[in-house]
Amino acid sequence: MKTAVLNIKIDPKVKKDAQKVADELGFTLSAIINASLKNLARSKTVSFSLLEPTPFLAKAIRSADADYAKGKKTVGPFRDAESMMKSLRQ
Repeated sequence: MKTAVLNIKIDPKVKKDAQKVADELGFTLSAIINASLKNLARSKTVSFSLLEPTPFLAKAIRSADADYAKGKKTVGPFRDAESMMKSLRQ
């Protein structure tokens, strides 16, 4: 198989973290990038997933969990959008 060289500039921490994940999955970083580029060429789409919440969201989740544990009144779950909107108006 012919190969081409791709030189990119990347944050060293990002590379280190990505290399660690690739190693844990049993792949080379080159194989991961190659597969990603093949998928881009085939599907003409790019997708990203956020695996960790932002610090703001993590704090909100911890706060909600603490409120729930204390038995504080919560809202939801809702059966439909109308009941959710009614709750928001109150």
